[in-house]
Order: sequence, then structure tokens, then C-alpha cells
Amino acid sequence: MSPRAAAPTRWNLEDTLPNGMREGFERTKAELKSEAKRFEGLRKRLPKFGEGDVDEALKLYERIYEKLDRLLSFGYMKFSEDTRDQKVKALLDTAEELRADVDNAILYFRLWWIGLPDEEARSMTPSNGDFQYYLASLRRMKPHTLEERVEQAVNLKNTTGFSAWVHHYDQITAGYTFRLKVRGRVVRGADGKPKEHVRDEISRFYSSPDGAQREAAYRSVLARFGAEGGVLGEVYRTIVRDYRNEYVKLRGYATPISARNLENDIPDESVETLLSVCRKNAKLFQDFFALKAEMLGIRRLTRFDLYAPLLKEKKRAGYQEDVKLAMDAFREFDGGFAGLAQRVFDEGHVDPEPRKGKETGAYCMSVTPRVVPYLLLNYSGRVRDAYTIAHESGHAVHSQLASAHSVLTFQPPLVLAETASVFGEMLLYGKMMRDEDDPEVKKAVLLDRISSAYATIGRQAYFVIFEADAHRAVSEGATVADLCSIYLKNLREQFGASVMVPEEFQWEWVSIPHMYHTPFYCYAYAFGNLLSLSLYGLYTGEGKRFVPAYKKLLSYGGSASPGTVLKEVDVDINSRRFWQGGFDQVGRMVDELKRL
Repeated sequence: MSPRAAAPTRWNLEDTLPNGMREGFERTKAELKSEAKRFEGLRKRLPKFGEGDVDEALKLYERIYEKLDRLLSFGYMKFSEDTRDQKVKALLDTAEELRADVDNAILYFRLWWIGLPDEEARSMTPSNGDFQYYLASLRRMKPHTLEERVEQAVNLKNTTGFSAWVHHYDQITAGYTFRLKVRGRVVRGADGKPKEHVRDEISRFYSSPDGAQREAAYRSVLARFGAEGGVLGEVYRTIVRDYRNEYVKLRGYATPISARNLENDIPDESVETLLSVCRKNAKLFQDFFALKAEMLGIRRLTRFDLYAPLLKEKKRAGYQEDVKLAMDAFREFDGGFAGLAQRVFDEGHVDPEPRKGKETGAYCMSVTPRVVPYLLLNYSGRVRDAYTIAHESGHAVHSQLASAHSVLTFQPPLVLAETASVFGEMLLYGKMMRDEDDPEVKKAVLLDRISSAYATIGRQAYFVIFEADAHRAVSEGATVADLCSIYLKNLREQFGASVMVPEEFQWEWVSIPHMYHTPFYCYAYAFGNLLSLSLYGLYTGEGKRFVPAYKKLLSYGGSASPGTVLKEVDVDINSRRFWQGGFDQVGRMVDELKRL
């Protein structure tokens, strides 16, 4: 059974917005405008507000943002299905402009709350715990909040500025297709014509057992992005300048990354410590790559060989079988955990098929606490795809465990957003290792997990190190060519002498969507992966006794600071020793690989 034949081709978006492309969108838009106008009417009552009034206002505020999140999520998921659809793009633009209008209409409330004296704010804070944390989070932004008219101008500007450039990048790159030319011959389809691969299809060749295929796949992708690297690079420079103009020049953050850190409610020092420990442990991955070269019988890896398998990958049984494999791994951990993950598939909230024009990669869309999350996948039958199912399903479980919270606080901050997803991957890894008797297959599984640890920790940390360098360089007048040089230097520091990096990898950075969509997002992967490795270590040591504490941790969502949430498992995010513990877990995996 082929992966595509076994999979539905579209998700059911009715639960997000019934009759969304018809009357649903217009009806919700009208309701939003009406409720936003009603909220505006509360402004004249502010001088007489007390605790009960703030509580009442926030309940209306919740309803407004629940509807807005449904509109925006629906628009983005429709856009993800086919980024070439102009009607859908217009609908998404309308939703984003509506967000700006609604934000501007009720902005006065946030500014009023932020500006209150501390004692007055304390006296009016509702007893509702979610509201308490949300209001405290607003006041945390006080030093970087602008006057109302300026905040409104920024909201409007972003619809045709930052957001517009990000969508432009998505539209350009989602339409790319790639031809594979192996040993001088173009790979052709059944019709005899050169086969056109979407990105998620061609990327499966990165882990091909055939070195020529690996190299051909990378060269095809890098050549395509490099051919338009000048344009994509200028889009990035524009985004970077826009980001600095708002967050550093207008809002007064010390550095561009400081804005992301405050949003995540963690101090700059914690992130600096994380990145410093990641940089220090580059040698761990370099030694692993040297070991891998030895196991593959290669003198030295090139960047093309990074994800080369030890064994030829077996053909997967199919999409439904890989879903079952992931669900079985979750069930061995906890039946309730598995039930929440399975619910997403049972509700038809998954779009797994790769298609031309469809957004690449994968994501979990947590719409509101009252909507079962959605998964976008691009399933092509690789082992990696089974891990992606487990990863995105972990996100969905996290959202559902936090669904008792307000729409304002159920989403975890970025630094905790990967906690359940990576843990889900580790559950699948543990099952694969337990169920396998063949030492050679175990080696292959272990090698894949260590490679994944590099991809989600070392690689992601160095993306952020590059971003920090790139944002600084652009502010000093750096060109696209300068950014390519900075990125190539970054790669050569990562790999040292263990991996040879060809010149064309200087264009890899323009192919990384996170750098465009959400600057400095990627340290959340390093944070989440190191945290999850440590948590998985606790689970293997404690067994079922660990489950309740872990589920409680996830149930916080975004209703408390990361520092508070992680006290549930005695984690100190300011400790170098804690971060090093995650790398020590990777080191033990490398040692086990050597023993096998």
C-alpha cells in the first residue's frame, strides 16, 4: 500500500470555522467587529473600573480573541493547503487586516493596564489564575510599550510590512519544484518526462544510502534557492531591518533577540547560557560525525553525507501503519496520552499528503482550547516521517492537556513548545529499540536518533547564532553576499575538521523558513530537545511514577512562567549543569553506538 493511497488528502476544517469559505468567515467577521465595538465602549468606564469590571472585560476579550484565532487559523491552514490559491491568499490577508483592526480597537485596554500604578493594578487583578498571569505578562512589557497611536500604526504597518514579506517568501518558495540529476542522468517519471519533486519529496534523498543521490538532492535544492538567493536574501534583509526598527529603535530592547526572550518570559542570560553550552558541545557532534564516517567506511564526511543511513532504509508499510506505530508508543507511556493523540486522527484533523504548492514541512495548529488541534504533514514514507507523526502528535497532546486554560494562556511559550513533541519522538525511539532484535538495525535506529539530536539541538542553536550575527551585520550595512560569508563561517565552526562543507551551502540559510517567519525561534528547539532528553532520562529511571508529574507540567500550557512550570521537575534553566545534562544524554547514546 503506498503512503499516499493510505492517507486522506485534506483535513476537515469545519471544526475551526463551519462553512468557512462561505458564510462562516463573513458571519464570524461581523460578530468580531460587533464585539470589538462593544469592547471599545468600555473605554469611558475605565476611571471607575474595579476588579469585577476587569474580570468582565477580560471575558469579552477572550471571546473576541477566540473568534479571531479561529479566523486566522482557518485562513492560514487553507493557505497551507495551496499557497498558490489567490482567493485563499486574499482571505488570509483579510483575516490579518482584521486582526490589526481588532487589536487597534481594544489596544487602549492593554495600555491602560500596563500604565496603572502597581498597587492599583494589584487591587483590580481578578482571582482567575489565567487572567492573573496574562495581566502580569502585559505589565512585563511596560518598558517596551509605545503610545497608543504608535502601537496602532505598528499593527497596521505589519499587515503590509513584516507579515506581507513573510507571505511573499512562502509564495515564492512553496512553488519550487526540483529535478534530481544522479550521475549525469535526470530521474524521470513513468511518463518519461523529468520528474518534478516538491521539497519534502526531494529531501527524503538526504538520507538515501546512495551517496550520489544525497549529493544530487542537496545540489538541486541549493541551486534552486541559490538561483533566487539574491531576491530571497533581500526579503530577509528587509525583514531583519523591519524587526530592528520596531524592537530595538522603537521599543528599546537591548538586542533583537531580547524581544523574543521577554516574550518567552525568560531572561537574556538563560538564553546566552543555553547557546554557550551548545557551542561548547559542538565537539560532541564533531566526534560523532567522525565516528559515523568510520562506520560508513568514508575517510571524512561531506555536508552531503550528514544524514546518510547505516542500512538501506526499508520501505515503510504506509501512513496508517506509521500512525499506529506512534500511537502504540504513546500508549505504552500512558493510555490517556495516546487517546488525546489518536483523537486528532479520528476527527479528520490531519493533512498528510505532499503536493505541489502545499506548505513544506510539518506543524501542529492549536486553534483554541475548544478545538481539537490540526496537523499538517508531508508524508513520503521515510522513517523520519514516523518520527514527524510522533512529534506533531506530541504538540497536539500538549495543547489538549492545557485546554482547561483560557485562550489567552493555553498556548505554551516557545521555549516549552517543543517539550511534548520531542518527548513523543523519544517514546517512539524507545519502542523501536525495544522491539528490535537485530544489532545492525539497532545501530541504524541509534544513529538516526543522534543525527536527529544534532539537527534539533546543535544545528538549531547555530541557526540562532547566525541570526544574531546576521541581524547585527545588516544593521551595519551587510549585503546578501556578506550574509552568505557569515553563514559559511558559521557552518565551518559547527563541523570543524569532521565534515567538509562545499561552497554552495552558503545559500542554505535562505531556505530556512523559521528565520523569516519567527526570528530567533530556533533556540526553542535546542531548549525543548535538551529538556526532553533530560525528561526522558527521568522517565526511563522512574517508570510510570514519572507520568503524573509530566502530564501536570504539560497541563500548564502558557499559564505560568517557564521557570515556574519546570519546578515541577526540579529544572533550573539558568544552570549550565542542567543544559550539559542533555548533552550528556546524547553522549551516552554515542557510547552505546560505539558498543554496538
